[in-house]
Amino acid sequence: MSKTSLLALAVVMTFSGTAQIHHVLVTSTIVKVATMAARDEGYDPDAEGTFLAEMRTPDRKEPYLGYASIALYHDGHPVRFYSIRIETGDVIDATDCKAFRFPDLLEFNRKILKEFGSKQVDLETIASEVGCGKLEVVPTKSQARGSK
Repeated sequence: MSKTSLLALAVVMTFSGTAQIHHVLVTSTIVKVATMAARDEGYDPDAEGTFLAEMRTPDRKEPYLGYASIALYHDGHPVRFYSIRIETGDVIDATDCKAFRFPDLLEFNRKILKEFGSKQVDLETIASEVGCGKLEVVPTKSQARGSK
């Protein structure tokens, strides 16, 4: 998949004395990543009564600064809230304080780091950014080893 089809790099000029570059994930990428995460957890986003919907605050902003967020619904109820850290591609659920480390999501993380020239951040930093005391890693290392 080409760089342009995987992500879009949007340049936002902030005129506070210096220009700043901010990265953006296109909606199709956010949906693709949430779909991967949902499938990794055993959900079928294509099943009847299951769908993804963007998450926004009442004033139409992302719930977490620096994250793109999307909810997974099943039978009319939200079952997961995926938030993707834009600069690094980390996928979390801040409502359950979980960090998803499935192989396909780790590959996405590596691609984002490379494409954006970003550095990996530790889970403590991510937890702090979204208001979690600690993030539980899913799958655990023993679960990941057992699935191979």
